[in-house]
Amino acid sequence: MSDALTLAERRRKKGYINWYLPIFFSEYAYDTSECISFAKKHMFRENYMSALFSCEKMYVPVFDKERRHFYLFVLHIKKQVVEIWDSLAKSSGSSVDKRLPNMLAILDILFEDDIQQYYPYGWSFASFSVDRSPNVPQQTNGYDCGVYVIKFMLAPEEATQPDFVFDSDTERLDVVLRLLDGNVNSCRNELAAKAEAYFLRSSGTNDSLRIYVQNMDEETANKYSMLKGINANVNPALHQM
Repeated sequence: MSDALTLAERRRKKGYINWYLPIFFSEYAYDTSECISFAKKHMFRENYMSALFSCEKMYVPVFDKERRHFYLFVLHIKKQVVEIWDSLAKSSGSSVDKRLPNMLAILDILFEDDIQQYYPYGWSFASFSVDRSPNVPQQTNGYDCGVYVIKFMLAPEEATQPDFVFDSDTERLDVVLRLLDGNVNSCRNELAAKAEAYFLRSSGTNDSLRIYVQNMDEETANKYSMLKGINANVNPALHQM
């Protein structure tokens, strides 16, 4: 999903760019030098970031091994704030992941030239304040944390609306459809053909999935239903893949 969102952001013609880092960035942040080496070797800046002055927000997914739980750091570059978006906030208490200071220090090193050129003296990622967003929706089970993180990255404004209701099946289907139809998916046509073949062999359809697609906004529904000639009724096949 980080790759798909990064590709979509880079195709925007105007405005600031949001950065979506892969989970590996936070995983390697336990060791600052190792993370810097890993980021440079795999060209994180070139593949997931760009010039710092062009960035408005940076989304950094994190996996907490102790809690076996995914959550999200959102860095607001202009505000110099790190927001913690955690769908199981009570389980973390007031503690902050010990990797966060390392990640901020790593970003200071990766963007040393940009900071010196474009920002006032003393500006640094390490000086960012930390805030826990109070409007983050909370999950009611122990297995949807990763889907929540993706939702926070895809539609943070929608997720924090007072009337937002998280439906696991709907959100998971949306993730599948986005990845299936995304340009980052090199197997898109092959999977589409398999889905179509499965549907043709299938004796019935999944009414709940069909109703879900029908209720999607017209633009999104058309986008998904036009994929390789497959209409909305083939969605049940996606659960078989």
